[in-house]
Amino acid sequence: MQETNSKIKKGILTMTFKYNERTMFHGNQRLLIAKLDSATAYSDVVFGTGLVSVSNMKDDSNITNFPADDVPDHATIAGAQLLKGTINFMQLDPDVRVKFFGQEETANHKGFASVGVYPQRLVQYATLGTKRDGARALMVTVYPSMSVTSKPSKQTTTDSADKPTAVNWEAAVQASGSDYYKTSTGRKSAEFEYFFYGEEVDKVLEYIDKGGIILPDYVPGTTTVPASAATTFRAPGG
Repeated sequence: MQETNSKIKKGILTMTFKYNERTMFHGNQRLLIAKLDSATAYSDVVFGTGLVSVSNMKDDSNITNFPADDVPDHATIAGAQLLKGTINFMQLDPDVRVKFFGQEETANHKGFASVGVYPQRLVQYATLGTKRDGARALMVTVYPSMSVTSKPSKQTTTDSADKPTAVNWEAAVQASGSDYYKTSTGRKSAEFEYFFYGEEVDKVLEYIDKGGIILPDYVPGTTTVPASAATTFRAPGG
């Protein structure tokens, strides 16, 4: 919590603003995609490789203002939260294509095609950080119910002698709340952010590396990965 310290010096009240401890987060990694089965269980966890960004997740829910006493927004009520944005990959592995993008394979298992069926999945990724004193920090972002709303599109350009251009796949996504994932007061949200510091960071990363999803009751070093969360990874062409 930010504080202000006040002192009286020669009859003049002076204020000194005290900042919170500074922390900076950067990047994204350790993408996990899973099926949320209940408030305490998840399954079919997929490791996602090549995540570039999850961006522009803007709230598209309806806002209704109720006027009273000549005030146009005497009360304001928001509809169910619906976030819309984009997800960008530099690499799309087979399991991500099938279980998140809803693509189907060809008979020879070498090709994939979008068929307009987009599964809803829990999506989680980690962002590392550092405090000003050098202590480690970690932010984990969880979308309890996310789905793509368009097939992944890509743009290719000819390589130049100076700078080859990597191919990226981008798709529109939307996220909403889930009955299985709520705050401590029982409210749903389309996006949750968790923050861990110091010795907690290694414990959380170890849990995630085993396929662990951060649920609202997760405790670092105590919560274990359930057997139902068997992770899958299938290399391209495998």
